[in-house]
Amino acid sequence: MRFFRRSLITLGVAATLPTVVFIAVGAFYFLRAERARVETDTLGRSEIATMLVDGRLRRDLAALNVLTSSVDLARGNMPEFYSRVRRVQAANPAWRTIVLIDALGAKELFDLRRPMGEPRALDGVHAPALAEIRLSQAPIAGSISPPPEALAWVYAPVSSDGELRYVLGAGIEPQAFQELLTAVAEAGTTAAIVDPRGSFVARTLNFETRVGTPATEFVRKAISEGDSGLYPGTTYEGLKNYTAFHTSSWSQWSAHLAVASTAIDAPTAWSFVAAASAATGALILGGALVLLMLRDMAERRRAEETLRQSQKMEAVGQLTGGIAHDFNNLLTAVIGNLDLIRNKVHDNERLRRLADNALEASRRGAKLASQLLAFSRSQRMEVGSVDLQQLFNGMSGLLTQSVGPSVEVRMSLDPDARWVMSDANQLELALLNLAVNARDAMPAGGKLIISARRADVVDRHLANGDYVQLSVTDTGVGMTEEVRVRAVEPFFTTKPVGQGTGLGLSQVYAVARESGGSLHIDSEPQQGTTVRLLLPLAPADAVEPEPVSAAPVAADSAPEPVKKSTSVLVVDDDRLVRRFMTESLRSLGYEVRDTDNGIDALVLLDAQRCDLLLADFAMPGMNGAELAKAAQMKQPGMPVLIVSGYADSAAVEAVLGTARQLRKPFDMAELGAAVAEVLQSSRS
Repeated sequence: MRFFRRSLITLGVAATLPTVVFIAVGAFYFLRAERARVETDTLGRSEIATMLVDGRLRRDLAALNVLTSSVDLARGNMPEFYSRVRRVQAANPAWRTIVLIDALGAKELFDLRRPMGEPRALDGVHAPALAEIRLSQAPIAGSISPPPEALAWVYAPVSSDGELRYVLGAGIEPQAFQELLTAVAEAGTTAAIVDPRGSFVARTLNFETRVGTPATEFVRKAISEGDSGLYPGTTYEGLKNYTAFHTSSWSQWSAHLAVASTAIDAPTAWSFVAAASAATGALILGGALVLLMLRDMAERRRAEETLRQSQKMEAVGQLTGGIAHDFNNLLTAVIGNLDLIRNKVHDNERLRRLADNALEASRRGAKLASQLLAFSRSQRMEVGSVDLQQLFNGMSGLLTQSVGPSVEVRMSLDPDARWVMSDANQLELALLNLAVNARDAMPAGGKLIISARRADVVDRHLANGDYVQLSVTDTGVGMTEEVRVRAVEPFFTTKPVGQGTGLGLSQVYAVARESGGSLHIDSEPQQGTTVRLLLPLAPADAVEPEPVSAAPVAADSAPEPVKKSTSVLVVDDDRLVRRFMTESLRSLGYEVRDTDNGIDALVLLDAQRCDLLLADFAMPGMNGAELAKAAQMKQPGMPVLIVSGYADSAAVEAVLGTARQLRKPFDMAELGAAVAEVLQSSRS
């Protein structure tokens, strides 16, 4: 009986021991993984904060750069230029002041904080920036000036005949960067943005007293020794923590996000306790458990990498979406007015040619905006069946011209891989981007091979179905593994400044994902590169039939001519766009009235009936959709045409429903056709 009791105890201990070992080993790896997760997450958020800060600085430099081409500055007409500078400052609420520096004499010609007068000695804040611009001849992000008036500075050079003449500087309120920082940092944590000299530009703790002052020695030591990482330290308030930081390679500004020391040290200490307990367990069970945990950690790393990539895309999407409306308004005014000029200079071939050149450049700008919005997913793609044979035939000439005579272009298509599901325009742009990248990778010439065939191996993350592998292969210099892994990141590029935006592969990646496929890159140094797009094969019922010759259009099917009495009410808060639409419609024979807001438009509708309301979607106070509803209550049945340069297509359609839309930018012909179509539909 005693032996039987001992056997039961031994069996119980033997049964309990694996459970104890399993728990101990599991706790060890879980705690270590928790520390790694905290570190990785904080490093990722510091990188996103740096991207947002760089985006803000680049936008301010772009606005400042508008002044560098001023005719008044080139002629030395300083009073007039001073007035224009004041107008630009008023359009940028975050700018405290703008200064003009004489680069030759190293003097300050004027500062908007003071009345214009005699030149003054150069402020010590601007002297380092002037020296840097003399070397680089390029716009730069400077440092923050010390209290009491702490301002973050950006500088743009003004050159004439290859010689640096002036430097323009804009002083930005640090509050603009404080808002970016608080949007990224978790509530209650310590975070900061630091300029290249190691001074605070923004800080979650004591911002008002610390902005413009030197950061702690821990911060300054970290940015002097590397571009990113994790370092221990103590804040001015005596808080001990670990801080993740990331420094921009362009601006040299850095973002620092701290986590409490206990979040890093406690898991480490407890993990050693768990390891000591696990050492008493069975080695076989321990080895099996390690294998399982390693697999789980690998899955976690892949998931976190996907999350970081998604966060980067979301950050860029916020930046691009915020400026898309204003950018499309500018392009609408530029394209529209150039179109008007072109139509009025029939007898002047030189002016007509210059207008055509400017129109072409403006439309390229519109295509760049569309490309930017494509990978940020703010603008929805029109996915449908695409005939690769037709696509290849249509762009073969353009590809040959784009890559140049030193690159041999070959295109091949398997018959059973002819039709795919994608957006034809975006897919054509993606192939052109890949061809240009291949050309740049083959400076001495080479071969570019574009092929399509049925895919043999499909990514397991894709939906079940048949796929086509669209490959673009070059014989160029190839990529290192480090470059290949980061190739599709927005704004990542290995090209020199001014020769690449870093958006090409990001746009290609977005096209593949939005089409329901994936993108893979195979490359080794000096072995060339192959970019493989996996796209869904178009189902048989989605394949469009071969086009047939269109029947002649009957004479009585022509659009109804414009009646002189047709009245149109134009509502747009942008003065330049409103003036273009008004003048275009008047030249087409319409009676036009216009206003810049919805309230005044409703007052005009009370006074007189209109045949058509033409309204911008995004306006302060009352947007276009709200105005349309209010207007149709006053005049039931009145047709409405909404124009929009807003980035988020889905958001606009959710508000407008089936209402007719005209996307910015557009020219006079597109405007006239849309107005005629809406009027004709309302009469039928």
